[in-house]
Amino acid sequence: MIDIVTASDCMESMCSTKELLTAYHSFLSDISDVYFALGRFDRFNKRDNEIISVNYPEEWVSRYTDRKYIFEDPTISQSAQTQIPYLWHEFRDLRPSQRAIFSDLSDFGVQAGYTIPLHAPDGMTFVASFAFRRPVIPAVDRVAITALTSQFYFRYKRLLSSSSSQNVLSERERECLCWAARGKSSWETGMILGITENTVNFHIKNALGKLQSNNRIEGVVRAICLGLISP
Repeated sequence: MIDIVTASDCMESMCSTKELLTAYHSFLSDISDVYFALGRFDRFNKRDNEIISVNYPEEWVSRYTDRKYIFEDPTISQSAQTQIPYLWHEFRDLRPSQRAIFSDLSDFGVQAGYTIPLHAPDGMTFVASFAFRRPVIPAVDRVAITALTSQFYFRYKRLLSSSSSQNVLSERERECLCWAARGKSSWETGMILGITENTVNFHIKNALGKLQSNNRIEGVVRAICLGLISP
């Protein structure tokens, strides 16, 4: 069983959001083998969504993005209506398009889920969703995940507010990410833009660093949600 006090102290000492995410993921893995997605959403739909981190399989992320599940996902929409964490099997009266999301998730072995909403005064809701490859999520795991996630979010907000710089993509970084969003490889992107494959990889690596993303899919999703690119 994870020591929540030790985990909280560790995350409180992190000096960057990237370090914080790494620590959070590590502690979460000690609790359970679980997929998770973290993001912030405007309850009034006036601002862009912010994808913070996703560790689902790339195949699922691609399917989720291609089918625009984010606009149907009940694990997100429910967060605007409650301040209490909820289990996915508690959902009622789902539309066929929403049931399709869970049906697709089952292809990846997901049998149960848990979502934590944290509301901010500015109208944004931090949403942390967890998908388990087992049918029952013990109460002790839910308590640990809720405590760990709350501490993560509070530290994340402090790090963002203390940062004086913004992650601004260069024109070339946006171009490379945009072509990546369209399914082009680095070599194909280089041919389109008239630059080398290594140069494309260089710009994408820089963009992922600015977006604090671990891979291209996560970076593309985050850039789209932030309005930085339009694939």
